[in-house]
Amino acid sequence: MTQRVFTPDDQAAFARLSGDYNPLHLDPEHARRLLFGRQVVHGLHALLWSLDEQLQVQTQPLELRLVKANFQAGIGVGQTVCCRVSPAAEYRLALQLEAAGTPAVWTEISWEPATRRRAERLSKNCPDEPGSCRERSLEEVVSAAGSMALCFDEDLAGRLFPNLTRVLPAMQLAVLLATTRLVGMECPGYHSIYSSLKLAFYPERAGAGNLNYRVADCNRRLALATMEVRAPGAQGEIKAFLRPSPQAQASFAEVCRQVEAGEFSAQRALIVGGSRGLGEVAAKLLAAGGADVILTYHRGQKDARRVVAEIASHGGQADSLPLDVLAPSPGLAGRISPCALPLYLYYFATPYIFGAAKGRFSPQRFAAFCEFYITGFLRTIQSLAGSPGGLQKVFYPSSAAIEDLPLDMGEYAAAKMAGEILCDFLQKAHPGLTVHKPRLPRIATDQTVSLLPVSSREAVPVLLRNLRYLRQM
Repeated sequence: MTQRVFTPDDQAAFARLSGDYNPLHLDPEHARRLLFGRQVVHGLHALLWSLDEQLQVQTQPLELRLVKANFQAGIGVGQTVCCRVSPAAEYRLALQLEAAGTPAVWTEISWEPATRRRAERLSKNCPDEPGSCRERSLEEVVSAAGSMALCFDEDLAGRLFPNLTRVLPAMQLAVLLATTRLVGMECPGYHSIYSSLKLAFYPERAGAGNLNYRVADCNRRLALATMEVRAPGAQGEIKAFLRPSPQAQASFAEVCRQVEAGEFSAQRALIVGGSRGLGEVAAKLLAAGGADVILTYHRGQKDARRVVAEIASHGGQADSLPLDVLAPSPGLAGRISPCALPLYLYYFATPYIFGAAKGRFSPQRFAAFCEFYITGFLRTIQSLAGSPGGLQKVFYPSSAAIEDLPLDMGEYAAAKMAGEILCDFLQKAHPGLTVHKPRLPRIATDQTVSLLPVSSREAVPVLLRNLRYLRQM
């Protein structure tokens, strides 16, 4: 078994090689609001790395005959990826990549010895630039067809995949690299998730150095496009989803129509994780009711500034500050503006909650959730002990997943339940501290966006009811 951690620099280098500059893979602040909740590794990058590892001892030239891959889950940049190998025959093997105990990429590959190494001339530079990612609607994808020039930078490829570059034909590697550029930049383009690949290679490679594609089928319910692809010496099928857009929350003007003037004016509200999702909605609701709002962000500075500007433009009181709940935060109390109003803490810090394998409990995932829901929460409480006016009330959103217990959310539910016990302990250990820990239903946020149609509640009525309950406790 081999392991690897992909870094942002690895991502940037692969984008230059492949021409796939989709922000899902390169922009951590933007990617945090997309389907996987974080910057993820190109699926083909992980595939080529795993194959490169298996060819270290190969000395003779090879030619691919079949590459099949299913990209099952996103691999986060910074995660440890494990590769397990299942040899099927002398010139065939199956590879399974896992991240945090969750299957991420499955690949089956076959090849045969090459009679000779061909000299193939390909353009070194890909024509696509970082800003040229196409945005297609589902209707545009249904009838899409076109052609993309193949390219291959042998020097860069040799640094990233030395064994592949040494033993495989440049044309075959160029075709594989073009598939991720097709999905991420062209079709579906900007709103895309690479789902699967099946490419058959054959000896004859005559023809122009292009990858031609045509959408042969499109499942509108799933927004899943099936593309036929052809290139010199290769033909096959690619499947890709149209990725759902980030979940927009209610505007401050809309929120104001549902909040009574001044109903939250007796509190100074610190909203941890207030730049998007439930934290953003809570910030708007509280500010609309007259609270003095301070929201924190970790990676979402632009979103935090957007929320603060929207509140301020309508006469509300709001400010923002950076905070990483996973790191010690001495002086947090001093960074909060002194005010005579009592301090309320609203804790919405969270990692991405979905993506686990059904029926499997991952200790790594459980530990990651506990870092946010227990350690980070406790650290935040402790850092506010000396705040002006003192911490009086806490809102800790738990989850209905504790009761429903979906088979792919065991780690999340267990960590949330442990967080509830911590809340009870804190109230008992600190007389005068009030903690409200409601088990919230599935609510429409960036976190709960799904490729499959699912039912989610609107954030404003659910949160408003609970904010009012905490005020009255």
